[in-house]
Amino acid sequence: MKKALKIISYVFGVLVLCAVGFVGIRYFDEIRTLTSLKLVEGTNLYTMEFFSDYHFNEFLEVGANNNIEYYNYVNSIIDEKINIDMDSGKADNACSAFTFRNKDGKRFLARNYDYTVNPVMLIVTSPDDAFKSISAVNMNRLGFNVEKAPKYMDFKLFAAPYFPTDGVNEKGISVSVLQVNFSRKQKEEGKATLGVYAVNRLILDYADSIDKAVELIDQYNLFFDSSLMAHFFIADSKGNSALLEFVDGKTHVVRNERNYQVASNFNNMEEVFDEDGYVYTEQYKDWLQNAKTSAYDSEYSCYVRYDFMLDSLYNSSGIMNIDEAFGLLENVASPSKLQYSVIYNTTDLNATIITDNDWDKKTTAFLKKSN
Repeated sequence: MKKALKIISYVFGVLVLCAVGFVGIRYFDEIRTLTSLKLVEGTNLYTMEFFSDYHFNEFLEVGANNNIEYYNYVNSIIDEKINIDMDSGKADNACSAFTFRNKDGKRFLARNYDYTVNPVMLIVTSPDDAFKSISAVNMNRLGFNVEKAPKYMDFKLFAAPYFPTDGVNEKGISVSVLQVNFSRKQKEEGKATLGVYAVNRLILDYADSIDKAVELIDQYNLFFDSSLMAHFFIADSKGNSALLEFVDGKTHVVRNERNYQVASNFNNMEEVFDEDGYVYTEQYKDWLQNAKTSAYDSEYSCYVRYDFMLDSLYNSSGIMNIDEAFGLLENVASPSKLQYSVIYNTTDLNATIITDNDWDKKTTAFLKKSN
């Protein structure tokens, strides 16, 4: 009897080990992905590397007509339930962005993400059928906040590639989405529909130039809702950049005329600029010259921030180092609602980010080019 029990125990142990081994092999990439999550000490910043397939190419075949459909698709992929909370953390007329180069000729896209403070995550994705990229994700979109941090092996993290707010891919294409008052693209029969986060992922995964990004977007209908009307700011490693805006149902491409470009929370197609590229300058010329507070403190905030960035870039001929660029971001950041500031190096393919208004604690993530 004891011998039989030993045999049974042995067989059972072997079966358990085989089962564990099978699960480990079958879900090896998923396990590696979840266990790569790390919190940067003393910050609200997480990093994670995606080894698993997030099935975005399959999503592009069907699309989503609204946020409910988008979340339903994401939930089906991750086999989890993330509640729709697209308005959470919304701050009107908040974000700022600009492109610049350093003295060595390397190119950058910098942006502030001025929303209610929540954890942010830098993710590296390496899909088999698309380009590698680094992107930033507002973790509130995944159901997390400052009181509710991600748990170990939390499957909600698999949704992260579907919610990039900005990023850079291995071809040196960087994209950032900024809120505006109104956006609309005419719908066409036979085209799938994408929202703003899906457009960012589309560009990061498949665009190797600004023209390709425009071509990709024109293959889809776009949906915008009250939580995020937007335009897209795109830059490459050669010094080209463009704002993609959707006015009167049409796609408009506003390209840079200098070796730098600025973006804020209004559609450039709907504004009148002076001969130097400034907008509404007369209304706050004195403020620009004498301000002792941040550029965020104005009833014309989006225009103030735009002209303030433009003025700084004009005076520097568009040439800055990283510290100077972060200094400009700090000047146009919300004192209370800055979630993160990030600078993407489109030449060397890295992202340098700060969170929590802590301008002295910078974290840099790197992206390796494919062979």
